[in-house]
Amino acid sequence: MKTPHTFNAAADLLLSQPLTVDVEIEDKHAGQLSVKGLEVDGSVLYMSIPGYAGLSLELDPAELLIYQNMFIGWIHRQLEKERFCVVERFFGHTHTMLFSSSFGAADPFLDALRAARILGENDEPGFRPAIGIASGTVVAGFTGSPGEYVADIFGRPLVLAAACAALKPHGDYAARITVTEEEWRGRSLDAAFPPLEYEHPEKGNVRQPQIWQLGDARLIDLPGSGRAAVRDIVNFIHWPTDKTPETQAREWFSLVRSKGFYKKSRQ
Repeated sequence: MKTPHTFNAAADLLLSQPLTVDVEIEDKHAGQLSVKGLEVDGSVLYMSIPGYAGLSLELDPAELLIYQNMFIGWIHRQLEKERFCVVERFFGHTHTMLFSSSFGAADPFLDALRAARILGENDEPGFRPAIGIASGTVVAGFTGSPGEYVADIFGRPLVLAAACAALKPHGDYAARITVTEEEWRGRSLDAAFPPLEYEHPEKGNVRQPQIWQLGDARLIDLPGSGRAAVRDIVNFIHWPTDKTPETQAREWFSLVRSKGFYKKSRQ
């Protein structure tokens, strides 16, 4: 990777490390295949925009484009001052982060939790992303055709993290992180989410109370893979906001259009 603590695309990882597999295969049906990948152990943090299908119907396409860029920009803005080494991958309404000791993480799972916590505690716009975390072995690799290859991440942890993010626990929570029970392994909530401390001009050192709650382990069904135990970590402290992200996206689009930067094609 470029430095010990950076954000990089999956392609950066593949181009900067010795690959686990690098071979040409001649398949009977698919023809010549270039198989290039790097296998690593780590933790996958999977985020998705909730209600994306509804947003796609509700917003104009250009408004949705603005919304998604707002979402990605907010993620980077919140995490840019933190010391993370992470490989990320965007796909439509989802954002995947991979943390691994192979490229700088001291504890990949705790790094993933810390990143999720920062987003959950600083969601002033009100995106309320669905977040799932799972750990294990993944492969970062290139897929595509001879004309164009893209880098992606594959493996059971990605599927588990996506399944965790897709769950909908009850309650009016402000932020929710769902993790596999296998990875949580009886960890202490206060150790994983230590109370924040700051210096108050009059009160001195102040420790904030714990705002996260740990749910009981529960079983979920994974299509084709049986069942898995997961836990929800939630907080209920909502940011006061006067407009939703979709309202802000509409306002930005209205401004762009009024300035003449939107030229609808005529057919």
